[in-house]
Amino acid sequence: MAGRSVSTVLRRLRRTTPVLPVLILVLGLTATVAGALLVDRLGDIRDRQRFDSVVDQANNALGGQLQTYVAILHAGAGLFAASQEVTHDEFRAFAERVDLSGRYVGIQGLGFSARIPPGGDAALAARMRAGGRPAFTFHRPPGPPADERHAVLFLEPEDARNRAAIGFDMYADPVRRQAMARARDTGLAAMSGKVELIQEIDADKQAGFLIYEPVYVGGDRPETQEARRSALLGFVYAPFRADDLLQAVFAGIDQGEFGYAVYNGEVAPENLLAASLPPGGAVPVSAMSATRQVSVAGGTWTIVYEAGPRFGPSAAHQLAWVFAFGGLLATGLVAIATWRQGKARMAAERELSARTAIEARQKLLLDELNHRVKNTLATVQSIAAQSLRQTGDVESVRRNFEDRLIALSHAHNLLTRDAWRGANLAELAEIELRPYAGADGARIEIVGPAAWLSPNTAVAMSMALHELTTNAVKYGALSNAEGHAALEWTLTPVSADQERLTLVWEEHGGPPVTPPKRRGFGSRLIVGGLAHQLDGEVDLSFRPQGVRCVITFLAPSQVANEMMAVGQVA
Repeated sequence: MAGRSVSTVLRRLRRTTPVLPVLILVLGLTATVAGALLVDRLGDIRDRQRFDSVVDQANNALGGQLQTYVAILHAGAGLFAASQEVTHDEFRAFAERVDLSGRYVGIQGLGFSARIPPGGDAALAARMRAGGRPAFTFHRPPGPPADERHAVLFLEPEDARNRAAIGFDMYADPVRRQAMARARDTGLAAMSGKVELIQEIDADKQAGFLIYEPVYVGGDRPETQEARRSALLGFVYAPFRADDLLQAVFAGIDQGEFGYAVYNGEVAPENLLAASLPPGGAVPVSAMSATRQVSVAGGTWTIVYEAGPRFGPSAAHQLAWVFAFGGLLATGLVAIATWRQGKARMAAERELSARTAIEARQKLLLDELNHRVKNTLATVQSIAAQSLRQTGDVESVRRNFEDRLIALSHAHNLLTRDAWRGANLAELAEIELRPYAGADGARIEIVGPAAWLSPNTAVAMSMALHELTTNAVKYGALSNAEGHAALEWTLTPVSADQERLTLVWEEHGGPPVTPPKRRGFGSRLIVGGLAHQLDGEVDLSFRPQGVRCVITFLAPSQVANEMMAVGQVA
Protein backbone atom coordinates (compact mmCIF):
# COMPACT_ATOMS: atom_id res chain seq x y z
CA MET A 1 0.00 0.00 0.00
CA ALA A 2 2.79 2.38 0.95
CA GLY A 3 4.73 1.47 -2.21
CA ARG A 4 1.70 2.26 -4.38
CA SER A 5 1.25 5.58 -2.59
CA VAL A 6 4.88 6.55 -3.16
CA SER A 7 4.77 5.55 -6.82
CA THR A 8 1.53 7.48 -7.25
CA VAL A 9 3.11 10.59 -5.71
CA LEU A 10 6.17 10.23 -7.96
CA ARG A 11 4.02 9.88 -11.07
CA ARG A 12 2.02 12.93 -10.04
CA LEU A 13 5.22 14.91 -9.47
CA ARG A 14 6.53 13.90 -12.88
CA ARG A 15 3.29 15.08 -14.45
CA THR A 16 3.24 18.41 -12.58
CA THR A 17 6.95 19.23 -12.08
CA PRO A 18 9.35 19.95 -14.97
CA VAL A 19 12.41 17.71 -14.65
CA LEU A 20 14.89 19.88 -16.56
CA PRO A 21 14.82 22.89 -14.15
CA VAL A 22 15.37 20.59 -11.17
CA LEU A 23 18.26 18.91 -12.98
CA ILE A 24 19.74 22.31 -13.89
CA LEU A 25 19.36 23.50 -10.29
CA VAL A 26 21.05 20.41 -8.85
CA LEU A 27 23.89 20.40 -11.38
CA GLY A 28 24.34 24.17 -11.12
CA LEU A 29 24.48 24.14 -7.33
CA THR A 30 26.90 21.21 -7.39
CA ALA A 31 29.16 22.91 -9.94
CA THR A 32 28.99 26.21 -8.02
CA VAL A 33 29.91 24.64 -4.70
CA ALA A 34 32.68 22.56 -6.30
CA GLY A 35 34.02 25.59 -8.16
CA ALA A 36 33.94 27.82 -5.08
CA LEU A 37 35.73 25.16 -3.04
CA LEU A 38 38.30 24.78 -5.81
CA VAL A 39 38.92 28.54 -6.00
CA ASP A 40 39.18 28.69 -2.21
CA ARG A 41 41.59 25.75 -2.27
CA LEU A 42 43.70 27.52 -4.90
CA GLY A 43 43.71 30.53 -2.58
CA ASP A 44 44.99 28.31 0.23
CA ILE A 45 47.72 27.00 -2.05
CA ARG A 46 48.70 30.53 -3.06
CA ASP A 47 48.73 31.62 0.60
CA ARG A 48 50.88 28.61 1.43
CA GLN A 49 53.32 29.46 -1.34
CA ARG A 50 53.45 33.10 -0.28
CA PHE A 51 53.97 32.14 3.36
CA ASP A 52 56.69 29.65 2.42
CA SER A 53 58.39 32.40 0.45
CA VAL A 54 58.35 34.72 3.48
CA VAL A 55 59.63 31.92 5.73
CA ASP A 56 62.40 30.97 3.32
CA GLN A 57 63.44 34.61 3.07
CA ALA A 58 63.66 34.91 6.87
CA ASN A 59 65.39 31.56 7.27
CA ASN A 60 67.96 32.32 4.58
CA ALA A 61 68.62 35.70 6.13
CA LEU A 62 69.27 34.08 9.52
CA GLY A 63 71.50 31.34 8.10
CA GLY A 64 73.43 33.84 5.97
CA GLN A 65 73.98 36.20 8.89
CA LEU A 66 75.32 33.39 11.09
CA GLN A 67 77.72 32.38 8.34
CA THR A 68 78.90 36.01 8.23
CA TYR A 69 79.68 35.86 11.94
CA VAL A 70 81.73 32.72 11.37
CA ALA A 71 83.62 34.57 8.65
CA ILE A 72 84.54 37.48 10.93
CA LEU A 73 85.74 35.01 13.59
CA HIS A 74 87.89 33.32 10.97
CA ALA A 75 89.34 36.73 10.10
CA GLY A 76 90.07 37.36 13.79
CA ALA A 77 91.90 34.04 13.98
CA GLY A 78 93.97 35.22 11.01
CA LEU A 79 94.98 38.27 13.03
CA PHE A 80 96.59 36.02 15.64
CA ALA A 81 98.20 33.89 12.95
CA ALA A 82 99.89 36.97 11.45
CA SER A 83 101.37 38.25 14.69
CA GLN A 84 103.62 36.73 17.35
CA GLU A 85 101.58 38.47 20.03
CA VAL A 86 98.40 40.49 19.64
CA THR A 87 98.06 43.35 22.08
CA HIS A 88 94.85 44.83 23.39
CA ASP A 89 95.31 47.92 21.24
CA GLU A 90 95.83 45.81 18.10
CA PHE A 91 92.73 43.78 18.81
CA ARG A 92 90.66 46.91 19.44
CA ALA A 93 91.93 48.39 16.19
CA PHE A 94 90.91 45.23 14.33
CA ALA A 95 87.41 45.31 15.83
CA GLU A 96 86.97 48.94 14.93
CA ARG A 97 88.27 48.29 11.43
CA VAL A 98 85.70 45.59 10.68
CA ASP A 99 82.93 47.90 11.99
CA LEU A 100 81.12 45.38 14.18
CA SER A 101 78.11 47.55 14.98
CA GLY A 102 77.62 48.65 11.37
CA ARG A 103 78.29 45.52 9.32
CA TYR A 104 77.60 42.76 11.80
CA VAL A 105 74.30 43.66 13.40
CA GLY A 106 73.15 41.43 16.22
CA ILE A 107 76.61 40.48 17.47
CA GLN A 108 77.27 41.27 21.15
CA GLY A 109 80.99 41.59 20.67
CA LEU A 110 84.19 40.08 19.31
CA GLY A 111 86.64 38.68 21.87
CA PHE A 112 89.62 36.49 22.56
CA SER A 113 89.84 33.84 25.29
CA ALA A 114 93.33 32.47 26.02
CA ARG A 115 94.19 29.06 27.39
CA ILE A 116 96.17 29.41 30.65
CA PRO A 117 99.04 26.95 30.75
CA PRO A 118 99.53 25.13 34.05
CA GLY A 119 101.11 27.51 36.55
CA GLY A 120 100.89 30.44 34.15
CA ASP A 121 97.95 32.30 35.69
CA ALA A 122 100.11 34.67 37.78
CA ALA A 123 102.26 35.68 34.82
CA LEU A 124 99.18 36.22 32.66
CA ALA A 125 97.50 38.35 35.31
CA ALA A 126 100.67 40.43 35.73
CA ARG A 127 100.92 40.96 31.97
CA MET A 128 97.27 42.05 31.76
CA ARG A 129 97.63 44.48 34.61
CA ALA A 130 100.80 45.89 33.10
CA GLY A 131 98.96 46.26 29.78
CA GLY A 132 96.42 48.71 31.22
CA ARG A 133 94.06 46.55 33.28
CA PRO A 134 95.17 47.08 36.90
CA ALA A 135 92.00 45.44 38.25
CA PHE A 136 92.29 42.29 36.11
CA THR A 137 91.28 39.12 37.96
CA PHE A 138 90.23 35.59 37.01
CA HIS A 139 86.69 34.40 37.75
CA ARG A 140 84.70 31.31 36.89
CA PRO A 141 81.20 29.91 37.37
CA PRO A 142 80.53 27.75 40.42
CA GLY A 143 81.13 24.07 40.06
CA PRO A 144 83.97 21.55 39.86
CA PRO A 145 87.11 22.68 37.98
CA ALA A 146 87.75 21.54 34.41
CA ASP A 147 90.89 19.93 33.00
CA GLU A 148 91.89 23.24 31.39
CA ARG A 149 91.71 26.87 32.40
CA HIS A 150 90.84 29.75 30.09
CA ALA A 151 90.31 33.46 30.54
CA VAL A 152 88.72 36.19 28.40
CA LEU A 153 91.45 38.74 27.65
CA PHE A 154 89.78 40.97 25.04
CA LEU A 155 86.11 41.68 24.21
CA GLU A 156 85.17 44.56 21.94
CA PRO A 157 83.40 46.88 22.09
CA GLU A 158 84.40 47.17 25.72
CA ASP A 159 81.12 48.48 27.13
CA ALA A 160 79.65 47.82 30.56
CA ARG A 161 78.24 44.43 29.56
CA ASN A 162 81.40 43.18 27.89
CA ARG A 163 83.71 44.38 30.68
CA ALA A 164 81.87 41.98 32.99
CA ALA A 165 83.25 39.08 30.91
CA ILE A 166 86.98 40.05 31.14
CA GLY A 167 88.84 37.35 33.05
CA PHE A 168 85.92 34.87 32.86
CA ASP A 169 86.81 31.19 32.46
CA MET A 170 84.25 29.98 29.90
CA TYR A 171 85.79 26.50 29.82
CA ALA A 172 84.53 25.93 33.37
CA ASP A 173 80.89 25.99 32.10
CA PRO A 174 79.80 22.58 30.67
CA VAL A 175 77.81 23.97 27.74
CA ARG A 176 80.56 26.37 26.67
CA ARG A 177 83.23 23.73 27.30
CA GLN A 178 81.49 21.29 24.93
CA ALA A 179 81.61 23.80 22.03
CA MET A 180 85.19 24.92 22.87
CA ALA A 181 86.44 21.34 22.96
CA ARG A 182 84.77 20.56 19.65
CA ALA A 183 86.32 23.62 18.02
CA ARG A 184 89.74 22.73 19.51
CA ASP A 185 89.65 19.13 18.34
CA THR A 186 88.25 19.78 14.83
CA GLY A 187 89.99 23.06 14.09
CA LEU A 188 86.63 24.43 12.91
CA ALA A 189 84.22 27.01 14.27
CA ALA A 190 81.77 25.60 16.80
CA MET A 191 78.51 27.01 18.12
CA SER A 192 77.48 26.43 21.71
CA GLY A 193 74.12 25.49 23.07
CA LYS A 194 71.76 27.73 25.00
CA VAL A 195 73.51 29.67 27.83
CA GLU A 196 73.06 32.78 29.90
CA LEU A 197 75.88 35.16 29.03
CA ILE A 198 78.07 36.59 31.75
CA GLN A 199 77.15 39.95 30.18
CA GLU A 200 73.57 39.67 31.53
CA ILE A 201 74.12 42.18 34.31
CA ASP A 202 70.61 43.69 34.51
CA ALA A 203 67.02 42.52 34.86
CA ASP A 204 66.43 42.34 31.09
CA LYS A 205 68.02 38.96 30.61
CA GLN A 206 67.98 36.99 27.38
CA ALA A 207 69.03 33.53 26.32
CA GLY A 208 72.38 33.52 24.56
CA PHE A 209 74.93 31.41 22.68
CA LEU A 210 78.54 31.69 21.51
CA ILE A 211 80.56 30.76 18.43
CA TYR A 212 84.23 29.80 18.88
CA GLU A 213 87.04 29.81 16.30
CA PRO A 214 90.23 28.02 17.52
CA VAL A 215 93.63 29.73 17.40
CA TYR A 216 96.79 27.62 17.37
CA VAL A 217 100.41 28.46 18.09
CA GLY A 218 102.08 29.35 14.81
CA GLY A 219 98.76 30.15 13.10
CA ASP A 220 98.38 26.92 11.14
CA ARG A 221 95.96 24.16 12.11
CA PRO A 222 97.81 21.01 13.18
CA GLU A 223 97.07 17.80 11.34
CA THR A 224 96.13 15.56 14.26
CA GLN A 225 93.76 15.96 17.14
CA GLU A 226 96.52 15.47 19.69
CA ALA A 227 98.65 18.09 18.01
CA ARG A 228 95.70 20.49 17.91
CA ARG A 229 95.10 20.01 21.61
CA SER A 230 98.78 20.67 22.38
CA ALA A 231 99.08 23.70 20.11
CA LEU A 232 95.86 25.45 21.19
CA LEU A 233 96.50 29.10 22.02
CA GLY A 234 92.88 30.12 22.65
CA PHE A 235 89.69 31.13 20.84
CA VAL A 236 88.43 34.09 18.91
CA TYR A 237 84.80 34.09 19.83
CA ALA A 238 81.55 36.06 19.60
CA PRO A 239 78.78 36.10 22.21
CA PHE A 240 75.18 36.67 21.11
CA ARG A 241 71.99 37.69 22.88
CA ALA A 242 69.38 35.67 20.94
CA ASP A 243 66.50 38.17 20.96
CA ASP A 244 68.76 41.06 19.93
CA LEU A 245 70.28 38.95 17.17
CA LEU A 246 66.96 37.81 15.65
CA GLN A 247 65.39 41.26 15.79
CA ALA A 248 68.43 42.67 14.02
CA VAL A 249 68.46 39.92 11.37
CA PHE A 250 64.71 40.18 10.68
CA ALA A 251 64.66 43.98 10.76
CA GLY A 252 64.61 44.11 6.96
CA ILE A 253 61.64 41.74 6.73
CA ASP A 254 58.05 42.63 7.60
CA GLN A 255 57.73 40.78 10.91
CA GLY A 256 54.01 41.47 10.94
CA GLU A 257 53.68 38.72 8.37
CA PHE A 258 55.18 35.99 10.56
CA GLY A 259 56.11 35.03 14.08
CA TYR A 260 58.90 32.70 15.11
CA ALA A 261 60.20 30.46 17.86
CA VAL A 262 63.88 29.46 17.70
CA TYR A 263 65.04 26.31 19.48
CA ASN A 264 68.54 25.01 19.96
CA GLY A 265 68.18 21.47 18.65
CA GLU A 266 64.78 19.84 19.14
CA VAL A 267 61.57 21.74 19.78
CA ALA A 268 61.24 21.80 23.56
CA PRO A 269 60.56 24.60 26.05
CA GLU A 270 63.97 24.23 27.70
CA ASN A 271 65.67 24.67 24.29
CA LEU A 272 63.90 27.92 23.41
CA LEU A 273 66.37 30.66 22.47
CA ALA A 274 64.01 33.42 21.33
CA ALA A 275 60.40 33.82 20.22
CA SER A 276 58.00 36.40 18.91
CA LEU A 277 55.12 33.95 19.42
CA PRO A 278 53.03 33.94 22.63
CA PRO A 279 55.00 33.21 25.81
CA GLY A 280 55.62 29.65 26.84
CA GLY A 281 57.52 28.48 23.79
CA ALA A 282 54.65 26.22 22.69
CA VAL A 283 54.56 24.98 19.13
CA PRO A 284 51.90 27.03 17.30
CA VAL A 285 48.79 25.29 16.08
CA SER A 286 47.94 27.78 13.34
CA ALA A 287 46.98 26.25 10.02
CA MET A 288 49.60 28.47 8.37
CA SER A 289 52.86 27.43 10.04
CA ALA A 290 56.17 25.98 8.93
CA THR A 291 59.27 24.47 10.49
CA ARG A 292 62.77 25.09 9.19
CA GLN A 293 66.31 24.27 10.36
CA VAL A 294 69.53 26.25 10.25
CA SER A 295 72.89 24.49 10.65
CA VAL A 296 75.95 26.65 11.34
CA ALA A 297 79.29 25.83 12.98
CA GLY A 298 78.27 22.33 13.99
CA GLY A 299 75.07 23.49 15.69
CA THR A 300 71.50 23.08 14.49
CA TRP A 301 68.58 25.37 15.23
CA THR A 302 64.93 24.49 14.69
CA ILE A 303 62.75 27.50 13.85
CA VAL A 304 58.97 27.32 13.93
CA TYR A 305 57.28 30.05 11.88
CA GLU A 306 53.64 31.09 12.12
CA ALA A 307 51.62 33.49 9.99
CA GLY A 308 51.42 36.92 11.60
CA PRO A 309 48.55 39.39 11.88
CA ARG A 310 49.53 41.23 8.68
CA PHE A 311 49.68 38.04 6.65
CA GLY A 312 46.19 38.38 5.23
CA PRO A 313 44.47 35.90 2.93
CA SER A 314 44.90 36.41 -0.77
CA ALA A 315 42.23 37.85 -3.02
CA ALA A 316 41.48 34.32 -4.27
CA HIS A 317 39.40 33.68 -1.13
CA GLN A 318 37.23 36.70 -1.92
CA LEU A 319 37.04 35.49 -5.50
CA ALA A 320 35.61 32.21 -4.16
CA TRP A 321 32.71 34.11 -2.58
CA VAL A 322 32.21 36.09 -5.79
CA PHE A 323 32.25 32.84 -7.75
CA ALA A 324 29.78 31.23 -5.37
CA PHE A 325 27.41 34.22 -5.45
CA GLY A 326 27.62 34.51 -9.23
CA GLY A 327 27.14 30.78 -9.70
CA LEU A 328 24.12 30.70 -7.40
CA LEU A 329 22.61 33.73 -9.13
CA ALA A 330 23.18 32.32 -12.61
CA THR A 331 21.92 28.88 -11.61
CA GLY A 332 18.82 30.38 -10.00
CA LEU A 333 18.03 32.55 -13.03
CA VAL A 334 18.52 29.71 -15.51
CA ALA A 335 16.50 27.31 -13.33
CA ILE A 336 13.65 29.84 -12.95
CA ALA A 337 13.60 30.56 -16.68
CA THR A 338 13.66 26.86 -17.50
CA TRP A 339 11.01 26.21 -14.84
CA ARG A 340 8.69 28.76 -16.39
CA GLN A 341 9.33 27.42 -19.84
CA GLY A 342 8.73 23.87 -18.62
CA LYS A 343 5.52 24.83 -16.82
CA ALA A 344 4.31 26.63 -19.94
CA ARG A 345 5.14 23.59 -22.07
CA MET A 346 3.40 21.24 -19.63
CA ALA A 347 0.38 23.55 -19.50
CA ALA A 348 0.27 23.55 -23.29
CA GLU A 349 0.57 19.75 -23.33
CA ARG A 350 -2.20 19.44 -20.74
CA GLU A 351 -4.37 21.81 -22.74
CA LEU A 352 -3.68 19.83 -25.90
CA SER A 353 -4.40 16.56 -24.10
CA ALA A 354 -7.58 17.99 -22.62
CA ARG A 355 -8.65 19.31 -26.02
CA THR A 356 -7.92 15.95 -27.60
CA ALA A 357 -9.86 14.19 -24.84
CA ILE A 358 -12.78 16.59 -25.25
CA GLU A 359 -12.81 16.06 -29.01
CA ALA A 360 -12.67 12.30 -28.49
CA ARG A 361 -15.47 12.58 -25.90
CA GLN A 362 -17.53 14.68 -28.27
CA LYS A 363 -17.03 12.16 -31.07
CA LEU A 364 -17.93 9.34 -28.68
CA LEU A 365 -21.06 11.19 -27.54
CA LEU A 366 -22.06 11.94 -31.12
CA ASP A 367 -21.54 8.31 -32.09
CA GLU A 368 -23.43 7.20 -28.98
CA LEU A 369 -26.21 9.69 -29.67
CA ASN A 370 -26.47 8.47 -33.23
CA HIS A 371 -26.59 4.89 -32.00
CA ARG A 372 -29.15 5.69 -29.30
CA VAL A 373 -31.34 7.63 -31.69
CA LYS A 374 -31.26 4.78 -34.18
CA ASN A 375 -32.08 2.27 -31.46
CA THR A 376 -34.83 4.47 -30.08
CA LEU A 377 -36.34 5.00 -33.53
CA ALA A 378 -36.09 1.28 -34.19
CA THR A 379 -37.79 0.59 -30.85
CA VAL A 380 -40.54 3.14 -31.57
CA GLN A 381 -40.96 1.73 -35.05
CA SER A 382 -41.30 -1.79 -33.61
CA ILE A 383 -43.75 -0.61 -30.95
CA ALA A 384 -45.82 1.19 -33.57
CA ALA A 385 -45.84 -1.74 -35.93
CA GLN A 386 -46.86 -4.19 -33.22
CA SER A 387 -49.51 -1.87 -31.82
CA LEU A 388 -51.07 -1.27 -35.22
CA ARG A 389 -51.30 -5.00 -35.84
CA GLN A 390 -53.65 -5.36 -32.85
CA THR A 391 -57.33 -5.68 -33.52
CA GLY A 392 -59.62 -3.25 -31.85
CA ASP A 393 -60.64 0.29 -32.07
CA VAL A 394 -58.29 3.11 -32.87
CA GLU A 395 -58.52 4.60 -29.37
CA SER A 396 -57.29 1.35 -27.79
CA VAL A 397 -54.40 1.12 -30.23
CA ARG A 398 -53.47 4.74 -29.58
CA ARG A 399 -53.58 4.27 -25.80
CA ASN A 400 -51.40 1.13 -25.90
CA PHE A 401 -48.93 2.87 -28.16
CA GLU A 402 -48.72 5.90 -25.84
CA ASP A 403 -48.28 3.72 -22.73
CA ARG A 404 -45.40 1.90 -24.33
CA LEU A 405 -43.77 5.15 -25.40
CA ILE A 406 -44.14 6.48 -21.83
CA ALA A 407 -42.47 3.33 -20.45
CA LEU A 408 -39.68 3.87 -22.95
CA SER A 409 -39.35 7.51 -21.88
CA HIS A 410 -39.09 6.50 -18.20
CA ALA A 411 -36.05 4.42 -18.97
CA HIS A 412 -34.60 7.21 -21.07
CA ASN A 413 -35.13 9.71 -18.24
CA LEU A 414 -33.14 7.54 -15.83
CA LEU A 415 -30.36 7.01 -18.36
CA THR A 416 -30.20 10.69 -19.26
CA ARG A 417 -29.92 11.66 -15.59
CA ASP A 418 -26.78 9.52 -15.27
CA ALA A 419 -25.34 10.55 -18.63
CA TRP A 420 -26.32 7.20 -20.20
CA ARG A 421 -23.97 5.27 -17.98
CA GLY A 422 -26.73 2.96 -16.73
CA ALA A 423 -29.71 2.76 -14.37
CA ASN A 424 -30.51 1.33 -10.94
CA LEU A 425 -32.76 -1.73 -11.30
CA ALA A 426 -34.73 -0.99 -8.12
CA GLU A 427 -35.36 2.61 -9.17
CA LEU A 428 -36.35 1.51 -12.68
CA ALA A 429 -38.79 -1.04 -11.28
CA GLU A 430 -40.23 1.51 -8.81
CA ILE A 431 -40.92 4.01 -11.63
CA GLU A 432 -42.54 1.43 -13.92
CA LEU A 433 -44.62 -0.35 -11.27
CA ARG A 434 -45.59 2.54 -8.93
CA PRO A 435 -48.82 3.47 -10.86
CA TYR A 436 -50.17 -0.07 -10.37
CA ALA A 437 -49.14 -0.79 -6.80
CA GLY A 438 -52.20 0.71 -5.17
CA ALA A 439 -52.53 3.60 -2.72
CA ASP A 440 -50.43 1.93 -0.06
CA GLY A 441 -48.10 0.22 -2.59
CA ALA A 442 -48.98 -3.22 -1.23
CA ARG A 443 -50.23 -4.81 -4.45
CA ILE A 444 -46.73 -5.10 -5.96
CA GLU A 445 -43.78 -6.23 -3.84
CA ILE A 446 -40.28 -5.29 -5.06
CA VAL A 447 -37.35 -7.13 -3.43
CA GLY A 448 -33.71 -7.43 -4.49
CA PRO A 449 -30.13 -6.29 -3.85
CA ALA A 450 -28.54 -3.24 -5.43
CA ALA A 451 -28.02 -3.88 -9.12
CA TRP A 452 -26.93 -1.61 -11.91
CA LEU A 453 -28.02 -2.12 -15.52
CA SER A 454 -26.23 -0.99 -18.65
CA PRO A 455 -28.14 1.43 -20.93
CA ASN A 456 -29.29 -1.21 -23.41
CA THR A 457 -30.29 -3.59 -20.65
CA ALA A 458 -32.17 -0.84 -18.82
CA VAL A 459 -34.24 0.08 -21.90
CA ALA A 460 -35.08 -3.55 -22.61
CA MET A 461 -35.91 -4.26 -18.95
CA SER A 462 -38.14 -1.17 -18.79
CA MET A 463 -40.16 -2.34 -21.81
CA ALA A 464 -40.40 -5.88 -20.39
CA LEU A 465 -41.65 -4.64 -16.98
CA HIS A 466 -44.16 -2.42 -18.76
CA GLU A 467 -45.53 -5.32 -20.78
CA LEU A 468 -45.71 -7.62 -17.71
CA THR A 469 -47.54 -4.96 -15.69
CA THR A 470 -49.91 -4.04 -18.52
CA ASN A 471 -50.80 -7.71 -19.05
CA ALA A 472 -51.39 -8.15 -15.29
CA VAL A 473 -53.69 -5.09 -15.22
CA LYS A 474 -55.68 -6.23 -18.23
CA TYR A 475 -55.88 -9.95 -17.66
CA GLY A 476 -53.91 -11.04 -14.64
CA ALA A 477 -53.60 -10.54 -10.90
CA LEU A 478 -53.95 -6.75 -11.02
CA SER A 479 -57.25 -6.89 -12.93
CA ASN A 480 -59.27 -7.46 -9.70
CA ALA A 481 -59.12 -6.10 -6.19
CA GLU A 482 -57.61 -9.14 -4.49
CA GLY A 483 -54.67 -10.01 -6.73
CA HIS A 484 -51.06 -8.92 -6.24
CA ALA A 485 -47.68 -9.37 -7.92
CA ALA A 486 -44.06 -9.74 -6.77
CA LEU A 487 -40.83 -8.72 -8.49
CA GLU A 488 -37.68 -10.27 -6.99
CA TRP A 489 -34.10 -10.58 -8.23
CA THR A 490 -30.83 -12.05 -6.99
CA LEU A 491 -27.14 -11.74 -7.88
CA THR A 492 -24.99 -14.88 -7.87
CA PRO A 493 -21.19 -14.70 -8.46
CA VAL A 494 -20.14 -16.92 -11.34
CA SER A 495 -16.46 -16.00 -11.61
CA ALA A 496 -14.08 -13.24 -10.58
CA ASP A 497 -15.49 -10.91 -13.22
CA GLN A 498 -19.06 -12.13 -13.80
CA GLU A 499 -22.32 -12.38 -11.89
CA ARG A 500 -25.64 -14.00 -12.78
CA LEU A 501 -28.70 -11.76 -12.36
CA THR A 502 -31.97 -13.73 -11.96
CA LEU A 503 -35.22 -11.68 -12.03
CA VAL A 504 -38.58 -13.33 -11.21
CA TRP A 505 -42.04 -11.80 -11.91
CA GLU A 506 -44.84 -13.74 -10.23
CA GLU A 507 -48.60 -13.04 -10.00
CA HIS A 508 -51.06 -14.35 -7.35
CA GLY A 509 -54.76 -13.96 -6.56
CA GLY A 510 -55.99 -12.99 -9.99
CA PRO A 511 -58.47 -14.74 -12.30
CA PRO A 512 -57.51 -18.22 -13.47
CA VAL A 513 -54.99 -17.99 -16.27
CA THR A 514 -55.27 -19.81 -19.54
CA PRO A 515 -52.38 -19.87 -21.99
CA PRO A 516 -52.99 -17.56 -24.99
CA LYS A 517 -53.63 -19.12 -28.35
CA ARG A 518 -51.13 -16.72 -29.98
CA ARG A 519 -48.37 -14.56 -28.63
CA GLY A 520 -48.91 -10.84 -28.75
CA PHE A 521 -46.33 -8.04 -28.95
CA GLY A 522 -45.61 -8.11 -25.21
CA SER A 523 -44.90 -11.86 -25.16
CA ARG A 524 -42.69 -11.62 -28.22
CA LEU A 525 -40.87 -8.60 -26.74
CA ILE A 526 -40.19 -10.42 -23.47
CA VAL A 527 -39.39 -13.90 -24.72
CA GLY A 528 -37.67 -13.15 -28.01
CA GLY A 529 -36.32 -9.60 -27.98
CA LEU A 530 -35.25 -9.46 -24.34
CA ALA A 531 -33.52 -12.83 -24.41
CA HIS A 532 -31.66 -11.89 -27.58
CA GLN A 533 -30.62 -8.44 -26.32
CA LEU A 534 -29.44 -9.73 -22.94
CA ASP A 535 -27.86 -12.88 -24.38
CA GLY A 536 -29.72 -14.69 -21.61
CA GLU A 537 -32.76 -16.86 -20.97
CA VAL A 538 -36.42 -15.87 -20.52
CA ASP A 539 -39.02 -18.34 -19.24
CA LEU A 540 -42.60 -16.99 -19.49
CA SER A 541 -45.17 -19.43 -18.15
CA PHE A 542 -48.96 -18.98 -17.88
CA ARG A 543 -49.84 -20.96 -14.77
CA PRO A 544 -53.48 -21.18 -13.66
CA GLN A 545 -52.69 -19.36 -10.40
CA GLY A 546 -50.88 -16.58 -12.23
CA VAL A 547 -48.24 -15.63 -14.79
CA ARG A 548 -44.59 -16.31 -13.86
CA CYS A 549 -41.64 -14.87 -15.81
CA VAL A 550 -38.01 -15.71 -15.02
CA ILE A 551 -35.25 -13.64 -16.72
CA THR A 552 -31.61 -14.79 -16.34
CA PHE A 553 -28.46 -13.23 -17.84
CA LEU A 554 -24.79 -12.64 -17.06
CA ALA A 555 -23.33 -9.25 -16.19
CA PRO A 556 -19.71 -8.21 -15.68
CA SER A 557 -19.35 -7.88 -11.91
CA GLN A 558 -16.55 -5.28 -12.01
CA VAL A 559 -18.42 -3.03 -14.40
CA ALA A 560 -21.55 -3.51 -12.36
CA ASN A 561 -19.79 -2.41 -9.19
CA GLU A 562 -18.27 0.63 -10.85
CA MET A 563 -21.59 1.64 -12.37
CA MET A 564 -23.26 1.18 -9.01
CA ALA A 565 -20.88 3.74 -7.52
CA VAL A 566 -21.79 6.17 -10.27
CA GLY A 567 -25.47 5.61 -9.70
CA GLN A 568 -25.14 6.18 -5.97
CA VAL A 569 -23.43 9.50 -6.57
CA ALA A 570 -26.18 10.44 -8.96
